[in-house]
Amino acid sequence: MKKRLLVSVLGTGLLLSSLPNSVAFANQNLDQEISAKKQELSSLQAKEKEINDLLGTLEAKVNETNQKIAGAEKDIAKTKEEAKQLETKIAEVKERLEKRKEVLQNRARAVQQNGGSSNYLDMIVEAESFGDLVDRTMAMSKILDADKMIIQEQKKDQQTLEASEAELQKKLAQVESDLTEIEALKEQLTYQMNDKNSLLAAMKEQKNEANKELKDLEIQKAAILAEAQQAKEEAAASGNATAESSSGNGTAAASGNTAAAQTTNTSGGKAVKSSKPSAPSTPTFKKGSSAIETAINAGSSLIGRSSYKFGGGRSDSDIANGLFDCSSFIHWSFKSAGVSVGSSTVALASQGRAVSPSEMKRGDLVFFDTYKKNGHVGIYLGNGTFLNCNSTDGAAIDSMGSSYWSGVFKGHVRRVVE
Repeated sequence: MKKRLLVSVLGTGLLLSSLPNSVAFANQNLDQEISAKKQELSSLQAKEKEINDLLGTLEAKVNETNQKIAGAEKDIAKTKEEAKQLETKIAEVKERLEKRKEVLQNRARAVQQNGGSSNYLDMIVEAESFGDLVDRTMAMSKILDADKMIIQEQKKDQQTLEASEAELQKKLAQVESDLTEIEALKEQLTYQMNDKNSLLAAMKEQKNEANKELKDLEIQKAAILAEAQQAKEEAAASGNATAESSSGNGTAAASGNTAAAQTTNTSGGKAVKSSKPSAPSTPTFKKGSSAIETAINAGSSLIGRSSYKFGGGRSDSDIANGLFDCSSFIHWSFKSAGVSVGSSTVALASQGRAVSPSEMKRGDLVFFDTYKKNGHVGIYLGNGTFLNCNSTDGAAIDSMGSSYWSGVFKGHVRRVVE
């Protein structure tokens, strides 16, 4: 385990004053890089606070969505129970209707079997006595009243049946609507949770990388100071001639270490910084539809072969492994077509020229207010669809009319290629 050299401010000043110019210059460069890295860490901490605020907003949205889902599920359960009760009621009404229908059919069948007369007058005329006539008349009246009651009840139940069936259809339609809403809410929740997790993972990765780079710089500085101190002591012990020789060797070693430090830095944090896009010199690129199709084809080739990574897509390693966020995906797709656009949503949001949503066409950039204003971007394909790299599916084609995307699309469209 390497031991870090701790030098007081005064001691460091005295030591640096006696170092060769080349070593002092190398040490000064390291100090500048350490200071820059500390500033970067300070910036990351400020960004972390901003992200924590965003996460608080996302957390509130997630909780709100969960509450809506729970409420919708409760409504669905209640509606299903009411529908079940209606189905039972309908079955009972149908059974009563069938029984009355059978009674009426039997009555008609009996009349036909007794001569087929449809007139009750014959039964009265055939009375053998006045008493028989009274009995027949009363019996006939009861039969007529019974038949009339049956018919009235039949009509009433028929109306009840029709009303119950209409209500049942309404309940079932409500269940279907609630199910559609709950699926939309779950889709929204998925995006919100993935955005939250991506932000957390990106912040952790950036802080770990910055801390690692700062530690490496401090170790390099300690090594240079220790080596210079050793060279100074050897020079003092060996005489002036030997001292100069040793000092030269120390200088070469220090310069070698400095070069290695700069090489390491270039392949580390600085490589990421150098990949930041510059603003285009023209409002839009006069590349034509062929460039648009090339960009779309390049992006589409990553469907099913990529994953979302917040802050990804800005290194050769990420690109080789298909790790992009929404804006780096746009940058890479257009770069594949020879068009240089920004690699952040902030840069892309001012790229090209603004276009009305009613006039947008294939190849335009469409922006969505997800976890922040213009937090997500995609390439419009036409027919209400767009190509993007999202936190749920990676590279994918989505519908702008879906419940989630339509809810966060606020009409911001940019045309970067004419």
